[in-house]
Amino acid sequence: MATDQTDRHKPEARQKESKTYTFLHQVTVLGIILLISKVIEGLSPVPMPGSVVGLVLLFIALCTGIVKLGQVESVGTALTNNIGLFFVPAGISVINSLGVLSSSPILIILLIIISTILLLLCTGFTSQLLMKFTNKKERDSIVEGGHK
Repeated sequence: MATDQTDRHKPEARQKESKTYTFLHQVTVLGIILLISKVIEGLSPVPMPGSVVGLVLLFIALCTGIVKLGQVESVGTALTNNIGLFFVPAGISVINSLGVLSSSPILIILLIIISTILLLLCTGFTSQLLMKFTNKKERDSIVEGGHK
Protein backbone atom coordinates (compact mmCIF):
# COMPACT_ATOMS: atom_id res chain seq x y z
CA MET A 1 0.00 0.00 0.00
CA ALA A 2 2.92 2.32 0.67
CA THR A 3 4.22 1.68 -2.85
CA ASP A 4 0.86 2.72 -4.29
CA GLN A 5 1.14 6.11 -2.60
CA THR A 6 4.69 6.72 -3.81
CA ASP A 7 3.81 5.63 -7.38
CA ARG A 8 0.84 7.97 -7.33
CA HIS A 9 3.06 10.98 -6.52
CA LYS A 10 5.84 10.23 -9.06
CA PRO A 11 4.06 11.67 -12.13
CA GLU A 12 3.44 14.90 -10.24
CA ALA A 13 7.13 15.17 -9.39
CA ARG A 14 8.11 14.61 -13.03
CA GLN A 15 5.93 17.39 -14.36
CA LYS A 16 7.79 20.63 -14.88
CA GLU A 17 6.15 23.85 -13.96
CA SER A 18 6.27 26.04 -17.05
CA LYS A 19 5.79 29.74 -16.68
CA THR A 20 3.07 31.24 -18.83
CA TYR A 21 3.51 34.75 -20.14
CA THR A 22 0.68 37.16 -20.82
CA PHE A 23 -0.04 38.36 -24.31
CA LEU A 24 0.99 41.88 -23.27
CA HIS A 25 4.35 40.60 -21.98
CA GLN A 26 4.98 38.78 -25.26
CA VAL A 27 4.08 41.84 -27.35
CA THR A 28 6.38 43.94 -25.15
CA VAL A 29 9.30 41.56 -25.73
CA LEU A 30 8.78 41.71 -29.49
CA GLY A 31 8.34 45.48 -29.32
CA ILE A 32 11.63 45.92 -27.48
CA ILE A 33 13.41 43.78 -30.07
CA LEU A 34 11.82 45.86 -32.84
CA LEU A 35 12.88 49.09 -31.10
CA ILE A 36 16.47 47.87 -30.79
CA SER A 37 16.45 46.83 -34.46
CA LYS A 38 15.19 50.26 -35.52
CA VAL A 39 17.99 51.92 -33.55
CA ILE A 40 20.54 49.62 -35.19
CA GLU A 41 18.98 50.38 -38.60
CA GLY A 42 19.38 54.11 -38.00
CA LEU A 43 22.98 53.82 -36.81
CA SER A 44 24.13 51.27 -39.37
CA PRO A 45 26.01 52.55 -42.44
CA VAL A 46 24.69 49.54 -44.40
CA PRO A 47 21.10 50.02 -45.59
CA MET A 48 19.16 47.11 -44.12
CA PRO A 49 15.49 47.04 -43.12
CA GLY A 50 14.80 47.12 -39.40
CA SER A 51 12.50 44.11 -39.74
CA VAL A 52 15.37 41.97 -41.05
CA VAL A 53 17.64 43.18 -38.24
CA GLY A 54 14.83 42.38 -35.79
CA LEU A 55 14.49 38.83 -37.12
CA VAL A 56 18.23 38.29 -36.72
CA LEU A 57 18.15 39.76 -33.20
CA LEU A 58 15.20 37.57 -32.23
CA PHE A 59 16.95 34.49 -33.63
CA ILE A 60 20.12 35.29 -31.68
CA ALA A 61 18.12 36.01 -28.51
CA LEU A 62 16.25 32.70 -28.80
CA CYS A 63 19.42 30.69 -29.54
CA THR A 64 21.35 32.20 -26.65
CA GLY A 65 18.45 31.88 -24.21
CA ILE A 66 18.13 35.62 -23.61
CA VAL A 67 14.52 35.27 -24.74
CA LYS A 68 12.66 32.05 -23.99
CA LEU A 69 10.37 30.59 -26.63
CA GLY A 70 7.41 30.89 -24.28
CA GLN A 71 7.99 34.64 -24.09
CA VAL A 72 7.10 35.10 -27.78
CA GLU A 73 5.38 31.90 -28.90
CA SER A 74 1.70 32.89 -28.62
CA VAL A 75 2.18 36.27 -30.30
CA GLY A 76 4.37 34.69 -33.00
CA THR A 77 1.72 32.06 -33.69
CA ALA A 78 -1.00 34.70 -33.85
CA LEU A 79 1.07 36.78 -36.28
CA THR A 80 1.86 33.86 -38.58
CA ASN A 81 -1.76 32.71 -38.53
CA ASN A 82 -2.78 36.14 -39.86
CA ILE A 83 0.15 36.67 -42.23
CA GLY A 84 -2.13 37.18 -45.23
CA LEU A 85 -3.40 40.37 -43.64
CA PHE A 86 0.09 41.86 -43.77
CA PHE A 87 0.21 41.53 -47.58
CA VAL A 88 -2.80 43.83 -48.07
CA PRO A 89 -0.75 47.08 -48.06
CA ALA A 90 1.71 45.60 -50.59
CA GLY A 91 -1.20 44.54 -52.80
CA ILE A 92 -2.71 48.01 -52.62
CA SER A 93 0.65 49.52 -53.61
CA VAL A 94 0.80 47.23 -56.65
CA ILE A 95 -2.71 48.27 -57.67
CA ASN A 96 -1.78 51.95 -57.22
CA SER A 97 1.27 51.39 -59.44
CA LEU A 98 -0.58 49.74 -62.33
CA GLY A 99 0.26 52.70 -64.55
CA VAL A 100 3.98 52.11 -64.10
CA LEU A 101 3.58 48.35 -64.46
CA SER A 102 1.52 48.62 -67.64
CA SER A 103 4.21 50.67 -69.41
CA SER A 104 6.48 47.61 -69.81
CA PRO A 105 4.68 44.43 -68.72
CA ILE A 106 6.83 42.04 -70.76
CA LEU A 107 10.02 43.41 -69.21
CA ILE A 108 8.57 43.03 -65.71
CA ILE A 109 7.33 39.47 -66.36
CA LEU A 110 10.73 38.56 -67.83
CA LEU A 111 12.45 40.05 -64.79
CA ILE A 112 10.22 38.02 -62.45
CA ILE A 113 10.92 34.79 -64.35
CA ILE A 114 14.70 35.35 -64.46
CA SER A 115 14.91 36.30 -60.79
CA THR A 116 12.84 33.25 -59.81
CA ILE A 117 15.13 30.93 -61.80
CA LEU A 118 18.22 32.54 -60.27
CA LEU A 119 16.73 32.17 -56.79
CA LEU A 120 15.97 28.48 -57.38
CA LEU A 121 19.47 27.84 -58.77
CA CYS A 122 21.19 29.60 -55.87
CA THR A 123 19.02 27.80 -53.31
CA GLY A 124 19.68 24.41 -54.92
CA PHE A 125 23.42 25.04 -55.18
CA THR A 126 23.63 26.19 -51.56
CA SER A 127 21.64 23.22 -50.25
CA GLN A 128 23.79 20.76 -52.23
CA LEU A 129 26.93 22.42 -50.89
CA LEU A 130 25.61 22.19 -47.32
CA MET A 131 24.62 18.55 -47.82
CA LYS A 132 28.11 17.67 -49.11
CA PHE A 133 29.69 19.50 -46.18
CA THR A 134 27.51 17.78 -43.57
CA ASN A 135 27.93 14.36 -45.20
CA LYS A 136 31.71 14.83 -45.18
CA LYS A 137 31.63 15.75 -41.48
CA GLU A 138 29.52 12.67 -40.73
CA ARG A 139 31.92 10.40 -42.67
CA ASP A 140 34.90 11.92 -40.87
CA SER A 141 33.27 11.41 -37.48
CA ILE A 142 32.47 7.77 -38.36
CA VAL A 143 36.06 7.15 -39.48
CA GLU A 144 37.46 8.78 -36.32
CA GLY A 145 35.04 6.79 -34.18
CA GLY A 146 36.15 3.53 -35.82
CA HIS A 147 39.82 4.18 -35.04
CA LYS A 148 39.24 4.86 -31.33
